[in-house]
Amino acid sequence: MSEPAAGRGARPPGPRALYAISVAAELTGTGQQNIRFYETRGLLTPLRTAGGTRQYSDDDIAVLLRIGQAP
Repeated sequence: MSEPAAGRGARPPGPRALYAISVAAELTGTGQQNIRFYETRGLLTPLRTAGGTRQYSDDDIAVLLRIGQAP
């Protein structure tokens, strides 16, 4: 049986990647304060730990990248 090509098909079941705000900022090329601002404006809603720490999913990263492309 052959494996699917990278980047194709559905995401395999299991845990999804979650990133701290510092990693999200690095991955998207924006600042942590900008990400917090986007959250206050309702542009994204990251998950939170029981202690309140933001956790950004791959979907959140995609939103941040789209925001960064806006004129």
